[in-house]
Amino acid sequence: MSRYSILFFVFFSQLIITSSYTLVGRKGHTASYMDNKIYFLGGAIENYFETNDFFYLDVSKPFNLDSTLPIVDLSNDARKIHPHSSSGVSTICGPNKDTIFLICGVSKDSFFYRFINNKEWVPVISFDNVQWSSAVCNKNGSYIYIYDGSVIHDEITIMDISSWNIFLLPDLNIPNYLAPAILLPDGRIAYIGKRIDDLWVNFRNIYIYDTINGTWINMSTSGIEPSSRALHTAVLTQDDLIIIYGGVDSQFLPVPDQISVLDTKVDSFTWSVPNIDPVPSSAPFRDHTATIVGNYMIIAFGEYRNTTNDIFSDQIHMIDVSEKNNYMWVKSFTPNNTYTSNTTTESTSTIEPASATKSANATESPGEGLAAIIGGTTGGIATVIIIISVSYLLYRRKRTVIYAPQAKHAINC
Repeated sequence: MSRYSILFFVFFSQLIITSSYTLVGRKGHTASYMDNKIYFLGGAIENYFETNDFFYLDVSKPFNLDSTLPIVDLSNDARKIHPHSSSGVSTICGPNKDTIFLICGVSKDSFFYRFINNKEWVPVISFDNVQWSSAVCNKNGSYIYIYDGSVIHDEITIMDISSWNIFLLPDLNIPNYLAPAILLPDGRIAYIGKRIDDLWVNFRNIYIYDTINGTWINMSTSGIEPSSRALHTAVLTQDDLIIIYGGVDSQFLPVPDQISVLDTKVDSFTWSVPNIDPVPSSAPFRDHTATIVGNYMIIAFGEYRNTTNDIFSDQIHMIDVSEKNNYMWVKSFTPNNTYTSNTTTESTSTIEPASATKSANATESPGEGLAAIIGGTTGGIATVIIIISVSYLLYRRKRTVIYAPQAKHAINC
C-alpha cells in the first residue's frame, strides 16, 4: 500500500505544482536578459489595462514555439511596482551584471526599482516631470546613463549605483531628440538615430557618446537607410551588428522595410537589408520587445495587424541571425554553448513560414499567479497528506516553474 500511496502523492502534487497558464496579449512591457532568462515586466493587456506582471522565459534549455514554453511566474515579487506600460525603460547593471534596474514613469513621477537576482523589487528613488526614453549601463557596471528626450529636459542623467547619487551629464552639447541607445562593445553609447516631430526616428546619423573622455561623435551612415519610424526595437548581435525591427510610419501603419542591419565594425557605420522571408502575419510590428540570445533574436508580444485591426500579441517569435546576410524566422530554439562573437555554434531551427497562423483565445494572465489547484477531494488521510506535503514544498520553494503554452488567435490573412 505504501508504494501506491507514494505514487498517488507524487501524481497529485505534480498536478498542483506544474499547472499551466496561458500567456495573454500585451504591449509596452520591458524585457531584460540576465542569467539565461528573459525577464518580462508590466505592459498593457486587454482594454489597455496596465499591469505589473512579472515573469521570465528560461532560455537555458531548448524549446519550440508550437509546444510549451518554460515560463516562471514571479508576479508576487513585483507587487511594489506601479502598474505601467510604455512608460518604463530597463537595463542590467552592477559589477556582476546581476541586477535589473527599472526606470518607470507613472503620471508625473518616475521611479527607480532594482531587482537583484532571485530577490524582490526594491524602490530606490523617484523624480518629478521626466519621461525617460533609454537607459544604458556602462561597461564595468558602475553607472547608468538615462536619457530624457522630452521637450522640457533633453538631458542625460547619470546614476552611480554604488551610492545612488544622481547627477546630470555636464555637457551642453547633448543632441536633441535622440533615439534609443545601445552600448557598443568598446564601451561607447550609440543613439541609433534622431527623432523628428518628437516621435519618428531618422537613421541617417548615429550619435555616439564616449563615456571615458566625455565627447560626442555625430556619424553619418552609409548604405540602405531604413525608412523613418517609431515604436521599433534595436538590438546588438554577437558579431557587432545592430538590428532594427518593426515600427510604424507617420500614419501609424507598419513600415515596409521591417528589418534593417547596421554594421558597426566599419569606420562609417553601414546599413543593409538582410535576406529573410516575409514577416509572419502573427508577428508584432510595434510596442514589442526584442532580445538577442546567442544566435536568436527573440521578439515578444506587442501589436500585430489582422486585416485592418491592431491586436495585442500573446506570441513569442524568433529570428535566427547566425548568418550575417541571411536570416530565418524559426520556431525551435537551441541554446548556444558559448556567446562570444568569435565562436560559431550550430543550432537546429524550424523555419516559420510567413503564412503561419495561430488559433484559440487567451484566457488567463501571468499576473494572476499560479493556476488554480485541482479541485475535488481525494478523501480521508490521503487528502491530508497531500495538503501538508504540498504546503511544505511551497514553503521551501517560493517560485514554481510553469510550462506555459502560447495562446493562439485565429488570423484572417
